[in-house]
Amino acid sequence: MSFDDTDREPDQTFSLNRDLTGELEYATKISRFSNVYHLSIHISKNFGADTTKVFYIGLRGEWTELRRHEVTICNYEASANPADHRVHQVTPQTHFIS
Repeated sequence: MSFDDTDREPDQTFSLNRDLTGELEYATKISRFSNVYHLSIHISKNFGADTTKVFYIGLRGEWTELRRHEVTICNYEASANPADHRVHQVTPQTHFIS
């Protein structure tokens, strides 16, 4: 994720409140975050300070073992078969300018 991606529609946004004790929790949309393998968090605003400091982000959920799906069907070409590939013929053109 880069800052260019922050213009995309997020899966969920939160309106944060000041939390000096670290006790606030924000409920997520479970349907949007089931089977998450990568999570990017963009904090676009703070409470008026020059810099934003995040001391802790806690995530809750159930851990599941990563199941890597191997490639089951694939075809490899050691060398290309010309009959399998279309070839577009380009006719050379000559332009005369007077």
